[in-house]
Amino acid sequence: MRGLLRVSIGAALISVALSCSASSGATPSSSTTPRPDPDRITTSEIDSQNFRDAYDIVQQLRPVWFTRKSGSSTARRIGVSTSSSAIGAGLLVYLDNARLGGVEALRQLSASAIGSLQFMDAATATATLPGIGSSVVSGAIVVRMRR
Repeated sequence: MRGLLRVSIGAALISVALSCSASSGATPSSSTTPRPDPDRITTSEIDSQNFRDAYDIVQQLRPVWFTRKSGSSTARRIGVSTSSSAIGAGLLVYLDNARLGGVEALRQLSASAIGSLQFMDAATATATLPGIGSSVVSGAIVVRMRR
């Protein structure tokens, strides 16, 4: 009788332990699969698909980089607009720390030559990148070429 009681208690403990790990959302694959960095696109991400240019890479993998708050509380999409004056407004592109221009400069960079892309918010870009000075920017995309 005691042996049966021990087996029953052991089975109950195992059942409780399994249900706790299932309810916590812990799975073997979740701990081994890293999430992509929201502010960086790596070579492995670029190589995982066929892209035309750097603009296509950002548009497909991190479209939120093109979304910034304007002076009002409404979000607008930078780089996709019917107004030519709004295209790339406030978002700068740098190639290995050299300023290329606005968001349209991404279309000039072949996807196969790109090693990584990094998004910087306005404060980080102003403090880190050369040539911004007192210009008002919404952020910057820094492109690193493959070595």
